[in-house]
Amino acid sequence: MSGEMQHEAIWEQSGPRIHLASLGCAKNLVDSEKLLARLALAGGRVGAAAEEAEIVIVNTCGFIAPAKEESVRTAREYGQLRSNGTLQKLIVIGCLAERDAAALRAELPEADVILGLHSHREIVAACGLREFEDVGDARLLLTPAHSAYLRISDGCDNCCTYCTIPLIRGGLQSRAPETILTEAHDLVANGVKELIVIGQDTTSYGKDLKTAPPIQELLEQLATLNSVRWIRLLYTHPAYFSEALISAYAENPKLCAYVDIPLQHLNDEVLSRMGRRVTQSQCIRIIEALRKAVPGIAVRTTFIVGFPGETEAQFKEMLELAQELKFDHMGAFPYSAEAGTPAATFPDQIPAEIVSERLERLMLAQQAVAFERNDARVGKTVDILIDEETDDEDLWVGRTEAQAPDVDSITFVTGEDLMPGDFVSARVVGSQDYDLIAETEPPGASL
Repeated sequence: MSGEMQHEAIWEQSGPRIHLASLGCAKNLVDSEKLLARLALAGGRVGAAAEEAEIVIVNTCGFIAPAKEESVRTAREYGQLRSNGTLQKLIVIGCLAERDAAALRAELPEADVILGLHSHREIVAACGLREFEDVGDARLLLTPAHSAYLRISDGCDNCCTYCTIPLIRGGLQSRAPETILTEAHDLVANGVKELIVIGQDTTSYGKDLKTAPPIQELLEQLATLNSVRWIRLLYTHPAYFSEALISAYAENPKLCAYVDIPLQHLNDEVLSRMGRRVTQSQCIRIIEALRKAVPGIAVRTTFIVGFPGETEAQFKEMLELAQELKFDHMGAFPYSAEAGTPAATFPDQIPAEIVSERLERLMLAQQAVAFERNDARVGKTVDILIDEETDDEDLWVGRTEAQAPDVDSITFVTGEDLMPGDFVSARVVGSQDYDLIAETEPPGASL
C-alpha cells in the first residue's frame, strides 16, 4: 500500500488506543505520519486523546538543548497519566532517542520503551501489534487534508560545525525520483493542493544518486500534477542555490513565490567557522537575484546568535544587513553547544547573558521590518489558502503564498461559505501583530 491513508474506519480496529505526540521539525512530522499509518494497518486505534490512550508515543527532537529539554518534559508529563488516566505504556522514540538512548533511559525512567530512528517495526511490536505485510509510503496526515509535506531526502553531508543532524540522521540520503513522484501523485489524488517539499538540505537533492534530476527539474515534474496548486520549497542552502533554481522560481507557475534560505550569519569569518561554505556577498547576491527574477517574492531566513568567537562588531554586521535586506520572515536562535560537534570545543564560547541580549536586539529589529512589510501589503488583493475555521462566525485562518505553515504568520480571512482547502481572492485590510487581516473579494468567492 502506498500514499496517504485516510482516517476513516481507524476506530473500528480492535487494538490498543494510541496517542502520538510529534515534536520538532516537519521532517519529524513525516516520520510520525508514516508510523501512525503503520500502527493503524497493524490494528492499532490511533488518534486517541492522551487521557484515553493505553499507549502514548512521544516522537522526540534532539537537535539543540531547548528541543531536548522540551522532549524530556513532554514525555514526563505524559508519564503522569499512569496515575490519572488509562496509560499502560509510554514509548519514547525519534531523534533524541537515536542520539543518546543510554542517557535518555537514565533521565526518563517513566519510559517503558526507548527506540531511535528507523525502528517502526520494533515500535509496532512494542504496541503488541502484528506488522502489516506491506506498508509502502502510507501516511496518516497530521496536517490539514489539503496541505502535506513531501520529504525528498534525509540526512545531510554539509557537516556545519554546530549541527547535530549528521550525527543523528547520517549523511545525505536522497529518495529515488520515481518514489517521490508516486507519493506526490497519491497525496494529490487524496485532495492535497499544497505540496511542501522538505529535506535537511533540499538544494543538495540527488547528489548521492547516480541518476537523479536536480532539484529544479524535480519541482518541474511535481508541477505536472494537475490538481496541485502550490509547491513550496523549504530548507534550501545558500551554498548550493543555483542560477537554474532561481530561474525555476520565475518560470514554474506552481512554485510559490516564497524562498526559505537559512543564512545562519552574515559575517564572513563567522560563516567560515560555521562551515557554511558560502560568503556574505554570495548570500546577498542570491537574495537580490531572487527578488529581481520574482518581484515580490517572500524571503524567509534564520540566524544563529552567539556562535563561539562572535564579536560585537560581527553581530552588528549581521544585524545591520538583516535590517537592510528586509526579510519577510526571520527566525533567530541562540547558539547551543552540542556534544559531538566541532563548535562545542571552540574557544571563546559567548556568555549566555550576552547571547540573550543580542538575540533580543535582532528580533526587535526584525519586528520593525515585519510590521513595515505588513503595512505595505494593506490594500493589495492576494490569493489565500483557507486552513481552518475559527470560533467566530465567517472568520477563517488562511495563508498567502508568502506564509508557510507552522513557521510563519497567518492571515485571518472574513468571508461566507468558505471551507478548509478553498483558495480565495481577498483584499488585505490590516494587520494584527505579525498576522494579516483580509476580506474576501467579492464576499465568499472561491478561485
